[in-house]
Amino acid sequence: MCQLLAMNSKHPADIGFSFAGFRARGGLTDDHIDGFGIAYFEPTGLRLYCDDKAAMDSPLAELVSQTRTKATTTLVHIRKSDDDLLSNAHPFTREIWGEAWVFTHNGKMTIKDAPDSDPIKKESAHYYAPIGDTDSEFAFCYLLNRLKERFEYKPDDQTLHAFLTTQCRFLADYGLFNCLLSNGEWLLGYATTLLFYVTRQAPFGTATLIDINKTIDFAAVNDADDIITVFATTPLTDDEDWQQLAVNECIVFANGQRVHQNLPPAPEYLSIEEGLEIAKNA
Repeated sequence: MCQLLAMNSKHPADIGFSFAGFRARGGLTDDHIDGFGIAYFEPTGLRLYCDDKAAMDSPLAELVSQTRTKATTTLVHIRKSDDDLLSNAHPFTREIWGEAWVFTHNGKMTIKDAPDSDPIKKESAHYYAPIGDTDSEFAFCYLLNRLKERFEYKPDDQTLHAFLTTQCRFLADYGLFNCLLSNGEWLLGYATTLLFYVTRQAPFGTATLIDINKTIDFAAVNDADDIITVFATTPLTDDEDWQQLAVNECIVFANGQRVHQNLPPAPEYLSIEEGLEIAKNA
């Protein structure tokens, strides 16, 4: 299964510390070696890098490590699949309502092979179509097509987030659907198996990465009013209070703080071992 990483913050922030541990899973501590990508929502626009190489071997990933770009929202993906096509590398991006939207996903789905009579194909007007051949990109295009059909103009955030929650639950019926989605103003996370987040704010402490030997003192690199939330498929550090999304939970952050949460009745939480086993067998 691919792995996801993202950050949303009150002020432009550098994802470098989290990325250092996450990158190691792309060929050093894990085998997600079929592509790498990162998208930054900077104050002046969107910056996107994708590569068909493993993150540990990618010159672009090394550039990211050295450049230390600051952004209010950043999404990262390391891919594990049966191909290493550049066209299939996440994140995917499209324009809607004059905004750049960015999407990453992991989990096995059965969208492309669904019959033409299936609602997922019938209900889409296909304003947007995949460029590559992944179910992940098809799911992203489906979400945008449904938005385009339903809303002539961009709705308010409360309406938008509720609609996206409904559509994510619909997509989850087609398989494992863990995703991160952003328009640069907010960051949405949805999980059917594994997705965790941690919010870092004053009083800041220290943290140590699991995958590599690296520790940081957040008080030394952040201002007192900084608020930063980081998402990852599984926790990146072993000394922070990572929160897990329940199965079929949808959550949205803006300025580093939670602004929307939709929990299913009787929420269920998988262990990391259970989640990885489900992905392995999918």
